[in-house]
Amino acid sequence: MDVRHVAVAGTGMMGPGIAATFALAGRRATIVSRAAAGAAGGVAKARSLIEILSTNGLADPTQAKEAASRLAPSTDLEQAVRAAQLFVESIPEDLAVKQAFFTRLDKASPDAILCSNTSGISITAIASKSTRRERILTTHFWNPPYLMPLVEVSVSDWTSAPIADGVVQLLRACGKVPVLVRRDRPGQLGNRIQHAMIRECVNIVQEGIATAEDVDLAVKTGVGLRLPVYGVFEHADMVGLDLVKAVQDYVLPDLSTVPHAGQLHQEKVTRGELGVKAGRGFLEWTPEKAEAVRARRDAFLIQFLRWQKAGKLS
Repeated sequence: MDVRHVAVAGTGMMGPGIAATFALAGRRATIVSRAAAGAAGGVAKARSLIEILSTNGLADPTQAKEAASRLAPSTDLEQAVRAAQLFVESIPEDLAVKQAFFTRLDKASPDAILCSNTSGISITAIASKSTRRERILTTHFWNPPYLMPLVEVSVSDWTSAPIADGVVQLLRACGKVPVLVRRDRPGQLGNRIQHAMIRECVNIVQEGIATAEDVDLAVKTGVGLRLPVYGVFEHADMVGLDLVKAVQDYVLPDLSTVPHAGQLHQEKVTRGELGVKAGRGFLEWTPEKAEAVRARRDAFLIQFLRWQKAGKLS
């Protein structure tokens, strides 16, 4: 797929990282915002992310400098869509807002491939009011997008298969690890797995089996520690499907199957215990603690990518 110019809408935590990814892969990347200050801030953030990668040996300094020069701000959405071969939307998760946004996009350009970074909204629903539905699909970059390899490419009921395949190839050429989600279902792929785990973790705390702190310790030092190099199906096949079946037949009947957030989760939301932004969720938070957790996460991801680049994980 010949994509030389990408435009990204969104200057929050996702847009600059997505733009930085494409710029490092040799594509011009325009960051679009309604306000000039927002667009300029998005470019500055993307350049700072590129600098982090360069400082940590994950981007060649010369390539990083060239990538920074490929970034540009814009407040003209229609012009940005017309100039780009691929457009990535990373605006708030609201179906009506996204539908209206994509209607503007397909009127602006008959040729651009139009992507949403939605983490769970149906891409079929998002594309439903557009006239060029076959050119619309999801490219869900995982956060933080400049570090996380995974991008979920999800097709709608109308997405052209050659376009989806081309986007997968493009992302792979940009150093990402794309997976093709072949059916448009809630949560796509990764979030279906993640939220099944969150539901059971909440259930464990709700039932008094363990504390939230110990659940996190069990995940971080047990099953989660090996997942980057030892997938779910690799594990099942390695231990034997007969053993997995026996364990599941015994354990699964005792797991939560509620088709909504658990009771404890709902009670916390009702009390305003919303997590970091409220100072309390399942855990207690201060701004300093939240920043330390983010820094620990990013440091681990950087080290993982270093090992990967050095061939130590192959």
